[in-house]
Amino acid sequence: MRSTRKKSQKKKKAPLGLGRKIILVICMIVFVGSAGVLLDYYINGAKEQNALEGLNGLKVGGEEIVTDKGTIVAEYSELYKLNPDIIGWVKIKGTKIDYPVMHTPDDPEYYIHRGFDKQESRAGTLFMDGLSDVSTPTFNFMIYGHHMKNGTMFKDLMKYESKDFYKKHKYIKFDTIYKGGQGKYEVIAAAYSQIYPKDAKDFKYYQYPGTTSESDFNAFIRGVKSEAIYDTGVTAEYGDQLITLSTCAYHVDDGRFYVVAKRVDAKQVKPQ
Repeated sequence: MRSTRKKSQKKKKAPLGLGRKIILVICMIVFVGSAGVLLDYYINGAKEQNALEGLNGLKVGGEEIVTDKGTIVAEYSELYKLNPDIIGWVKIKGTKIDYPVMHTPDDPEYYIHRGFDKQESRAGTLFMDGLSDVSTPTFNFMIYGHHMKNGTMFKDLMKYESKDFYKKHKYIKFDTIYKGGQGKYEVIAAAYSQIYPKDAKDFKYYQYPGTTSESDFNAFIRGVKSEAIYDTGVTAEYGDQLITLSTCAYHVDDGRFYVVAKRVDAKQVKPQ
């Protein structure tokens, strides 16, 4: 007697066509290549960060150095000997921001993709606008830094989007390398902006790095306050020394994010 049950038959998978195989290989190559680029980005970023952190060990103090621009304090004398382009150091507690600041007025963006050692670097080094001057001084020390995905440079500046973060981090430490330039700055405002067309009437915070007049100072403060994400309850008046930290933001094309603070541990000195 024959069984009435049908034997189950497994369907054989159709072999991949040549075209599909080529596409699969291409996808694998792209994936491996992308992973390699990303890994290289983070490895090099870590190396650059470690190199900058190593500079902290040189802030042990040597001897003061007298220059035509002023007396360089002992804390920064060894760093100055390594690279006389250094103009200061900025630090914000609770963030990775703890870096030297460079200044090359004749070539303002020299350090945009160079490390402290002047070698090529994706992250670059923080640098002060060519029109800012710590010797005169101008009323606004404007400092730029990259918004690095690995969290270095000015990436943590974006934390000031949050008012809660601001409340716990109201102060920024910024030192110039010169005697009397070591200061504590209180945050006035944090704001989004962008690089506007030249004929746009929008407030352009980046146009105020080197001005010294009272009218320009007041215009800058009004503009900053109008763009502020939240009200800090803190303002500034002519004679206060300001610092502006600026980085890229991605809310619009050519977007920027910036934080403005005023020095609170020194007497007012009106720029000459």
